[in-house]
Amino acid sequence: MTLQIRHDDGGYHLKVNPPEADESHEATVETPTEAMEILSQWGCHSTDITDALYDADPSWTTAHNAEVLRRRGQASEGD
Repeated sequence: MTLQIRHDDGGYHLKVNPPEADESHEATVETPTEAMEILSQWGCHSTDITDALYDADPSWTTAHNAEVLRRRGQASEGD
């Protein structure tokens, strides 16, 4: 598998290798939202990312939705 996501108390551990991305990358991030952003920057397809997130953490969408709402709230405060 060229795209791997592992989830535990330490966050989301990302690993990608070609052909999923141009080169190999590894990172650990706190939220699934950050995982999506990083993996997209590395060139991964959105469907592959969400499939891997579901495999790693079936409830990832709850954390992602909360993060999106938090970010929107911060953006509104800056207006």
